[in-house]
Amino acid sequence: MKITYKDAFDELNNIAESLENDDLEIDSLAKKIKRANELVKICKEKLRAIETDVNTELDKNI
Repeated sequence: MKITYKDAFDELNNIAESLENDDLEIDSLAKKIKRANELVKICKEKLRAIETDVNTELDKNI
């Protein structure tokens, strides 16, 4: 399943809010931390891809 940057970022924010508010049970903490790491990776990859695309387009105009 492809996830958009916005969806990944929103889910990551939801996890962060749960951690800040102590809304997570200890049993689900490890699972949520693992998911957060996956979401951070997805966001970084998407940002890198966009940066590459933008730089490519800018290089065309030089």
